[in-house]
Amino acid sequence: MSPDELFSRDEVLGGLPAKRAATLLFLIESRTAHLVDQSRRAMEIFPTEEAAKERDLAFLEAFSLGREPPLRPTIQDFERFAPQWATLVPDNPQIRAAVAYLLGQKYEFTYQAVPGTRAALDLDEAAVQQAYRRLYRQPLETLFATRATLGAQLRWAWARVAAWPETLPPFWTACIITVGLSLPTAILALPIAVARVGPMSGVLFLVLFGILNVLTMGCMAEACARSGAIRYGKAFVGRLVTDLLGDAGSVLLSLALAMRQFLALLASAFGLAITMLTFTRMPVEVSIALLFLIELYLLSRKTLKLSVTVMVLLGAINVGLLLPIAFLAFHHLRPDNLWAGSIPFFAGEPFDPLVLRLVFGVILSLYFGHVYVVHCARVVLPRDPSARSLIRGSMVGTAFLIVLLAIWVLAIGGAVAPQALVGQAGTALTPLANKIGPSVQVLGSILIIFFLGLSCIRTANVLFYLVHERLPTRLRSSVMLVRRRGRLVFQPRRASHSGPRLGLTYLGLAEGQPHFRLDVQLEGNTYREEITVREHWDATMLLERLPELHSRNIGLTLETIEANPEGVRLWISTPMSLTYEGDWETAGLDTAEALALPDSLRQLVTWMMRRGDVSLADAMRHTAQDEGTTRTMLNTLVKQGFVHAVEADDGSSYRIRLAMKRGRKISEEIWQALDMIVAAPASRAATSSQTGARVQAHRALGVMLSERGRFVLSVTPIVIAFLMTWWLLLTGAGSFAWLLSFSGVITNTLGAGIFPVLLLISSRRKGDLVPGVAYRFLGRPLVLATIAGLFLVNLFLHGLVLWQNPLARASAILVAVLIVGATIVMVRRGAFAPRIVVELRQDQREGGRGMFGVTATGEPAAADVRLGYPEGEERHQAASGTVPTFSALRYATFHLPATLARELKVWMHRVTPEGNSEAMPGVVEVHCGSETRRLDLKLSGGEAVVPLGTDACWLRITLSEPFAS
Repeated sequence: MSPDELFSRDEVLGGLPAKRAATLLFLIESRTAHLVDQSRRAMEIFPTEEAAKERDLAFLEAFSLGREPPLRPTIQDFERFAPQWATLVPDNPQIRAAVAYLLGQKYEFTYQAVPGTRAALDLDEAAVQQAYRRLYRQPLETLFATRATLGAQLRWAWARVAAWPETLPPFWTACIITVGLSLPTAILALPIAVARVGPMSGVLFLVLFGILNVLTMGCMAEACARSGAIRYGKAFVGRLVTDLLGDAGSVLLSLALAMRQFLALLASAFGLAITMLTFTRMPVEVSIALLFLIELYLLSRKTLKLSVTVMVLLGAINVGLLLPIAFLAFHHLRPDNLWAGSIPFFAGEPFDPLVLRLVFGVILSLYFGHVYVVHCARVVLPRDPSARSLIRGSMVGTAFLIVLLAIWVLAIGGAVAPQALVGQAGTALTPLANKIGPSVQVLGSILIIFFLGLSCIRTANVLFYLVHERLPTRLRSSVMLVRRRGRLVFQPRRASHSGPRLGLTYLGLAEGQPHFRLDVQLEGNTYREEITVREHWDATMLLERLPELHSRNIGLTLETIEANPEGVRLWISTPMSLTYEGDWETAGLDTAEALALPDSLRQLVTWMMRRGDVSLADAMRHTAQDEGTTRTMLNTLVKQGFVHAVEADDGSSYRIRLAMKRGRKISEEIWQALDMIVAAPASRAATSSQTGARVQAHRALGVMLSERGRFVLSVTPIVIAFLMTWWLLLTGAGSFAWLLSFSGVITNTLGAGIFPVLLLISSRRKGDLVPGVAYRFLGRPLVLATIAGLFLVNLFLHGLVLWQNPLARASAILVAVLIVGATIVMVRRGAFAPRIVVELRQDQREGGRGMFGVTATGEPAAADVRLGYPEGEERHQAASGTVPTFSALRYATFHLPATLARELKVWMHRVTPEGNSEAMPGVVEVHCGSETRRLDLKLSGGEAVVPLGTDACWLRITLSEPFAS
């Protein structure tokens, strides 16, 4: 057994009490680690779906190989997720005591610190305490540390802080997350931007734009509340936009996010360098170089994890620094400064574009919390499914931010004369420090490091992964498949609902060769192929039979590492994304279930492991039971999947479903050889005809798309941003306020104004769910047109009137034209087409139950629903209803009402105890007029979207066993 292996496969199946406890602890650690990883991903700033799939695959690989998970859980993690892993623990005092002992050997904890773990293992029960004393000759109390060390106390304190979003009322959670994530660096440029119009006029503009953003925050929050993918915690902002606005909206969002992060990095680095030069005399070259090296180090180490909790805490620190500075400024306030400035066309003032050049852009850059509503929704919606807390909390949080910004403007603008603010290249802290003195310099230096320094790190990190995710890559992975008990699903990266999906299921050996079923789903049709992998198989063989896939970026290579009748280990190489459908804790013999078997069945399983194939007579002699009892025991194990019957000439015998033995480690040379196989064309003639230039180009491409090459390409925009910052500082060609103003107009017009409006319109026509609160006035065409129109006019105003720089003017006009063009494309592609959503859900959470629901154009729609059970049908005429015995449900038929909908979405899923959504196995048949479509829901992630005609439609969902033929 290698050092990184927790246990061997023989030990897993050995059945000894101590080894069963070690196996169970491994399962608990694996589940806890995966839950921790999911929790962290849910709270990361700008996570991506592809990154989430890669992490899930890494956990799957580690579990199937019996190795430690990619993330090592702490005792704090065990305690936090104790209710989730408690279901793995069998009701056996000896095993519970043994697990507790092993846990105490690996982790240190006091009695008071782990109430959840004690409850999960029943450590306060007399039976477990007596079992512990018998096994280890000492009382169970010796398991606990008498006193926590200082380091342990700090870790427990941080664990409590990290879990705070789950302890506050949902409304306040939404408010605090909104304020903490939305606190803008542009606040340091705001007094400079409004210096020409005066602080009081600046507050007026601030409130007017703030009201617009409160409304658009409400639009964004409602769109999230109507999304099932957001509600059940598996989607991110990119998925939300793709689902509602299509590929055109997704591309536009990606461009806007990338541009915003680039400009924010440029502005933050510029403001930090020039302010530190003023406060500490640190040369700008040193500041820029030091900041870049820190960021490069963090990216290369892949250690930077920016969670929502961390960002909110940093936001609290920044507010804790801003308010004392504002308090000091109020002590030097001069009333005449508050009323200084002028506004064009008011009080006889002539129009001067220079007066308004910075105002609108900087104020727009203050409001960018819309993209963070998704993070807030993932935390709040599970606790308040009505979405009242999410919608109201995000709007109230934005209103509080307006108050905070107004206080800052009045404090700084009232203390510093407008003449001292106008034309400042750095932040507003510099003239304030000149006015007040060292106290502001000290607080301001700390604020700059926390605010702008961490803003640089955050924006660079997000920009890096935005680029990294979109670079072409080839996934290489070794995965185990158990016969008919798991499936690999492949799809092109960033594919839409109609994109192709390939499902690979292992069927066993055929003539000594691994045999698979390959299901291909494309544009509402499902194709099925059976393939045999004789050492090597690639997708070119599939493309010959299904030419429709030629333009779909399908690439897949399979190599057999080892195989037996019950399982196969594959080496996979593909540019597509890969997900695993099935139970991770199933590897032939399900270890967790085996541990929970009754003693008589567990002893029979252990004996059969040593004997191999056994006959009924052999089993009768071992169990000392009669034929009927022994056959019942064997049939029970067959039904649970631990044993299968083997037909032989001399009668039936029984065999344990053997787990795969551990595969050998593949050397780097073999990986390289396999890469050559993947890269090689199918035809030898084509290979021989390649020119030397093509070979060199192929090698260069291979280097660029290697792990190191992809890192270099991903970090390139960050390098460009720092070089531009250095050039701007040396030439004096820019200012902190101007960079933020440009960013606000170019990117926040889209992210804070146009996108929330478009998402609300689409979600009210095709949303999956109906929230408990929805402000009707927000959906009125006049209101939405006014909001979007004001933001769009602002772009043209800057491009045609306010800005004088030709490049800036061209950029504003180009973005405005791009927004109009992309919206037209969205309309033509059906982004706002009404949709009917049919949902069938099994809720496994405590108190949850099965249900069905029909939503048409964002509202409940009554339908004729028939639920089929073995004993007969139940009929409902309703928009929603319960399914009391979901496990007995065989089919569900929906006769849909006549609506204006032109799309149908069928969604069948299971909500796990952790609150995540999982696809359920089943087939849906959609009948519209003379056309019939048949789709595999499990293959398509539990969702299927098909177009509807004008004829009457009905659909039938047939539930099936997972991976059935």
